[in-house]
Amino acid sequence: MIGVDSRTPLDVKFPLGPIPVRVGALFWVFNAIFGYMNTRGLPEGMLVVNILIWVACVFVSILGHELGHALAYRLFGSWAAISLHGFGGYAVAPDPPRAAWQRMLVALAGPLAGFVLFGITVAIMFATSGAALHFYARHAIQFMLWINLFWTVFNLLPILPLDGGNICRELLAVFRVRSADVIAAGLGFGLATLMAVYGALDYANLLPPVLTDVLPWWLRPGTLMTIWFAMFAVNNFQLMQAARRQRYYDPPDDDTDTPPWRR
Repeated sequence: MIGVDSRTPLDVKFPLGPIPVRVGALFWVFNAIFGYMNTRGLPEGMLVVNILIWVACVFVSILGHELGHALAYRLFGSWAAISLHGFGGYAVAPDPPRAAWQRMLVALAGPLAGFVLFGITVAIMFATSGAALHFYARHAIQFMLWINLFWTVFNLLPILPLDGGNICRELLAVFRVRSADVIAAGLGFGLATLMAVYGALDYANLLPPVLTDVLPWWLRPGTLMTIWFAMFAVNNFQLMQAARRQRYYDPPDDDTDTPPWRR
C-alpha cells in the first residue's frame, strides 16, 4: 500500500497454499524503524525484543489483509500473488475481474480480513483476562489490537490507492456513474489535502482549539502521517488530471458491471 517495491536478493519468498508471497527486505527495515518509534516508551521488556514483536505483529496483520484480497481474486477466478514492501503491501492479479462489483468486493476483502484479525485478538484478550500473561504476550496483544484497528480504519479512507479509494471508485462504477475515476480521485485529493493541512497545523501548534478534538487521538495525523497525506494528495491530483484526459474508466456498454442483486 505504501512505499516503493524494489526486488532484491534478500527478499523472502514462500507459498501460502496456491498463493505465492514475496516479502521485500525493506519491509523488515521500515517496520523495525516504525516499531522503534512505537515501542521505545514501553516501560517493560527489552527494546529490541519489543521491536521484534512489533514487526512480527505487523507481518501477520498485513499478510492477513493482503490474503483477504488474494482469496477474493481467487474466488472470482483470477490468479493472485502477494507482495509485502515498505510500510505495506499489495495483492496483484494480472487478470483482475472485469466487473466493477467484483473488483469492489476484492477491495473490501482486505479490510474485512483486518477486522477479523482484530476480532480474534479481542477474543484472545478476553479469554486470557484472568491469566497472568507475560508482559511480552500483553504487548503482542496490544500491538495486534492497535495495528488491525488503526491500519484497517486508515485503509478505508476514500483516498486512492487505499482500499477505501478503490471501493469508492468501484461503487461509483457499479451505479454506472460516468467518470467514476475522476470523482474518486477528486474526493481522495480533497480529503488527503484536508488531512495534510490538519496535521501540519497541529504539528505547528496553529490548529484552532475548536478543531483539536475533531479527530480521535489515534486517527490524528502525526509527522509521518502528515507527509503520507501530502503524498496522497499529490498522487490523487495526478490521477484526477490523467483521468480527465483519458476517460479510461467509463462503464462499458454491456451488463457486466451490474451486480447480481441489481439485475
